[in-house]
Amino acid sequence: MKLPANVQGESSLYFEKIYVAGPAFVTFNLLLVLFLSCSKEKNPSANKETQHKGIDVQLDKQKAKKTNTLAQAKEYYNRGVFNQKQGMQEKAIIEFRKAIQLLPDYAEAYNNIGTSYQFLGEYDKAIQSYRKSVEAQPDLIEGHHNLGTLYLLQGEIDQAITAYKGVIHFKPELATAYVDLGRAYGMSGQLDQAIEQFKIALNLDSNLLEAHYAIGVSYRHQGMFNMATESLEKVIAQKPNFAEAYLNLGYAYRDQDKLTEAIDTFYTGSQIAPNNYQICHELGITYMKQHRYKKAIVAFQQALKIQPKAVQTENNLKVAQARLAQKK
Repeated sequence: MKLPANVQGESSLYFEKIYVAGPAFVTFNLLLVLFLSCSKEKNPSANKETQHKGIDVQLDKQKAKKTNTLAQAKEYYNRGVFNQKQGMQEKAIIEFRKAIQLLPDYAEAYNNIGTSYQFLGEYDKAIQSYRKSVEAQPDLIEGHHNLGTLYLLQGEIDQAITAYKGVIHFKPELATAYVDLGRAYGMSGQLDQAIEQFKIALNLDSNLLEAHYAIGVSYRHQGMFNMATESLEKVIAQKPNFAEAYLNLGYAYRDQDKLTEAIDTFYTGSQIAPNNYQICHELGITYMKQHRYKKAIVAFQQALKIQPKAVQTENNLKVAQARLAQKK
């Protein structure tokens, strides 16, 4: 198709101008392309850098906020511990709860709330708090231990055994945990299992006083008197002022009809713990078995000074006095 003259002229002129100015124009275009391509390469980097800086700022803010939250929760927790030590259990609970509001999984705070409630005699609330502590942190052995001890106090032996097993699960090298479990078995009448646990404790720590004492008492209840006396004598050698060890050692001697040894043991215990009613009472009983009524009367009278309403001791005192009168 033939173009109109004016269009042809303009078109020719246009192409001619391009042709004449071609090299300069091409050079300009190349520079423009290079500039644009460089700009395109630089801008994404700049944008990415800006984005990274923004993210870093956000992360720093979040980190700072988290640090402040942890610090504030720890401050509330420490206030709770202070109030607890001062005997202000209600105030302690308030502070521990403030810590939990900031850190809902603050296991130690739940555990300490439990100890405060236990001190106040609110055992159900204490148990709930101990449970929450081990739910928040399953390996918190203090929570398992406290739960077991409170169950034991309430006579819920099976639950106590389960809780103490929780301690051992997370810390099998802890010798005292086996002593706790053994005591729970002992209270349920499972003496064989109890002794087994005490033996494990002693394998872990051969000098563990409470394990020697517990196994000695268990041996006595099983009628294994020689082993009982051996264990209890070890306890007294380690801790000469342990009154309960003298009491149980006295029982072990008396159960074997070793009355002289029993009297010596009860008497020594009464000197170490003059306000221990049971030792004084058992000393009187043992004197009665030897027909030493004057000594028995003195022992029973001492026991009644400690527990004036002890009916059994009153009756034994009357019997001792009557038999002494008959002797005269």
